[in-house]
Amino acid sequence: MIKAVFFDLDGTLCDSDTAWRTAVKDTFQLFRKHEITVPEETLIKGWETVHQKLFLQLDAGRCSMAEVRDLRFQCLFDELNLPQSQITEELNEFLSKRYVTSLCLYEDVTVLEKLHDYHVGIITNGAHDEHTDSQLSKVRHLGLLDHIQSLTISGEIGIRKPNFEIFKVACEWAGVLFEEAMFVGDSIQNDIIGANRAGMTSVLIDRKSEKLIPEAADEQPDYSISDLYGVLHVVKQNRHNMA
Repeated sequence: MIKAVFFDLDGTLCDSDTAWRTAVKDTFQLFRKHEITVPEETLIKGWETVHQKLFLQLDAGRCSMAEVRDLRFQCLFDELNLPQSQITEELNEFLSKRYVTSLCLYEDVTVLEKLHDYHVGIITNGAHDEHTDSQLSKVRHLGLLDHIQSLTISGEIGIRKPNFEIFKVACEWAGVLFEEAMFVGDSIQNDIIGANRAGMTSVLIDRKSEKLIPEAADEQPDYSISDLYGVLHVVKQNRHNMA
């Protein structure tokens, strides 16, 4: 029987993609106001290259998400052969603030209020520090702390999804077994694979109706839903099957 329902944060509870695009666009406008002569195409390509390199290091365990965040503009200036200056700190702070203030919860997050019979938690990859755009700051800004009983952030425990250990920590904090927990997320790679390997009930939320097709057994979710209202049907079905 399901006793705990855990959720991913970005793309599941809040529209982080739209907020990020808005923040990057506005930050690039600030970049140009400093009269740094860099073609738009070169700037965008450099930004993408830097993030690709940094996230490869992150996935390999050679740096933390907080370090990725703090290094992104320094690395961008290096990539563009620009001299380092305090502008990088200004840009980083502006991007962080603009990102968080642009974040919005999806309307169906009200579902969390209807799960009062379950332990409700969040399991998310990202920084856990007090920086403006850490996962902790985002959860606070979005007012989610009032609706959950636990918050498990990779930056706090040093383990990222899809490693099943982060799911283990979350379940231990909630006082439930893997088979008593359900995880809802929008990423097959990070969320579904991780939850499946942990032995949790996995639920893929496909908000974009992309009809994602799993390629391996551990990529197959137990359930697929198009919005968070579907979570209520899943827990109801679980209770029915256990009866």
